[in-house]
Amino acid sequence: MSEWLLDPDVAYLNHGAFGALPTVVADAALELRLMMERNPADLMMRRLQGMLDDVRDRLAEFLDADAAGCVFVPNATTGTATVIASLTETFGTGDEILITDQRYGAVAIQTDRAAAEHQTSTVIAHVPLDVESPADVVAAIVDRITPRTRLVVIDGIASLSGFVFPATEIVAAVHERGLPVLVDAAHSPGQVANDLTAIDADFWVGNLHKWVCSPRAAAMLSVAPQWRDTVKPFVASHYFGNGLHESFDWTGTFDPVNILAIPAALDFWEAKGWEEVRQQQRALVDAGAATVAEALGTVVPVRAEFRAAMGIIELPEQLTPDQATAIETVLSEKHLIEVSIMHLQGKSYVRVCGQIYNTAADYERLAAVLPDLLEAE
Repeated sequence: MSEWLLDPDVAYLNHGAFGALPTVVADAALELRLMMERNPADLMMRRLQGMLDDVRDRLAEFLDADAAGCVFVPNATTGTATVIASLTETFGTGDEILITDQRYGAVAIQTDRAAAEHQTSTVIAHVPLDVESPADVVAAIVDRITPRTRLVVIDGIASLSGFVFPATEIVAAVHERGLPVLVDAAHSPGQVANDLTAIDADFWVGNLHKWVCSPRAAAMLSVAPQWRDTVKPFVASHYFGNGLHESFDWTGTFDPVNILAIPAALDFWEAKGWEEVRQQQRALVDAGAATVAEALGTVVPVRAEFRAAMGIIELPEQLTPDQATAIETVLSEKHLIEVSIMHLQGKSYVRVCGQIYNTAADYERLAAVLPDLLEAE
């Protein structure tokens, strides 16, 4: 039996989109569901809190985080929205939220919504894809701080580009200026090693269903001590106001299986060895991206030190969103190849991922058909 539930005929180069489920994790989730359904009231009313606490402790150890500040949210988008909404309640007219031009689209929507509701402003820092050093990344962000800046939002690993931000250095520089930092680390857990104590962000949220490969959707939000009375869930339920854990752990009836299956996913990877896995993922995506870039006659724009298990390859011409969607659809339906086409800083790119189920042949399939599809557009 395959280790993964993926269709073996598909060249699945889009792990970063929604993750993928190992067979043993799916089996563990099924066992948990059957256990819950034998007596739902007993699990939800009496046993769940202790089980959530156990998963929280396991994740805190994995991420070098303070369990007291860790809460579960469905996904990173919910986590960033929760923090931004909680903080902007206290913002004034003209106050600014600083983001980068590599930010996830939902984050820009969230800051624009805050601007509409609270008369704040969104300021965008340009971080070039081919930046040469971590210091240049830090400078690109802090140089956009003004006296009106109230919050800085950065990525752990940018979804659009696979660019690994030097989060620890950025947070330190922003803290020197007396400002809080929210790290949108949707892709970070599993793809890279994380030490939340060292990063020292005020807020950090990461998905577990992407590179940790738990059932989707599951994510963890970490909140620094000074903000734990400020950050509130969107839904106020029975224990709202009773502290961070109680406010977030019960916001009404929900399906806890995705969270409770996280330890099975961690077990899967720990048996393989995280360092060995990350080396294999990186080798796959670096070689694969080079193969596609050669076929297209273009480049991989992000320097090696800012890459992990996702890479982007520049396309020969900029595409419209409709053209990109059409190509993605043909690749999927006709060629059984899954990728994402991204638009960033005035150019279009194809994003490929490296996961241990991939092989060199997956990238070669993409390299063989993508040039002709682009010419047809």
